[in-house]
Amino acid sequence: MVPRVSLDTNVLDLACRPERFPKDPRQPHLHKVKAALAAGTIQGFCSVTMLTIEGIMRKDRAEVFASTQTKMQPETHSLTKNADLSHAIRAVVGDADVETIGMNLTVEQPARKPLHNEVLARIEAAQAVGVHFLKGVPRVGAYQIHDPEKKLYLDNGEGDALGVWIEKAHEVARAIESRGLGFAQVKAIGQAKAAGDPAKAWFKALDKAKDVHEERAVERAFSEWADGDAIAAHVAYGLDIFCSADVGNSSATNSVLAPANRAWLTATYGVKFMTFDDLLASLS
Repeated sequence: MVPRVSLDTNVLDLACRPERFPKDPRQPHLHKVKAALAAGTIQGFCSVTMLTIEGIMRKDRAEVFASTQTKMQPETHSLTKNADLSHAIRAVVGDADVETIGMNLTVEQPARKPLHNEVLARIEAAQAVGVHFLKGVPRVGAYQIHDPEKKLYLDNGEGDALGVWIEKAHEVARAIESRGLGFAQVKAIGQAKAAGDPAKAWFKALDKAKDVHEERAVERAFSEWADGDAIAAHVAYGLDIFCSADVGNSSATNSVLAPANRAWLTATYGVKFMTFDDLLASLS
């Protein structure tokens, strides 16, 4: 069975653009992963948070999310004649026609800038060797990248199958957040900043850091959010390996990739972690 591997943002270039690391002592071996992806010996995936969160320059992330706003599109109206209704609906409405009013809310982030050229190059290199993106944990008001041609994302099903995927993604994300990890960290900072103004949404206060230390804390919280949601999507899709440069190196207890939290994710959800060196060794 072909292993399905989630590639964390910090290893994606190693896997898909090894030529960018000419001085890496592993250079003779780096191309093994790229070749394996291209040949289908392994299947590679990357969380869409690489684009929606980490695709924003670190210094701009607070401003971008603070600019988040919802916009209601014009209402649509349609009338369905009673004769065209199903028997079940006619049993409820009787002889009446049914008027349907549609409302569509979209999320906009006016401060969001086009993706950096390096991010675009990374996407192109990843897609060239067959890497697909994992859809993000569904969140109310979340920024989304649409894929009408169905070329970007790994499919997460329809109907009941989609419902199972959403339920699992939410389950894992909530469990991560209950430990003060992932999305919980950036939300906690926003809530603390907005505490003096109860009418202000927490994400609107993310750009109110008073010094460089608070700015760095916000940047770390965004990275933690990306990591937490990447793992939740990985579990929801049922992938085999989560490959990250952070695995085995992180000593921060407030990181979802800290050793104790990795052990919990493995024990609870069966997440198998690998470093890039581990992945290289598995191809030998």
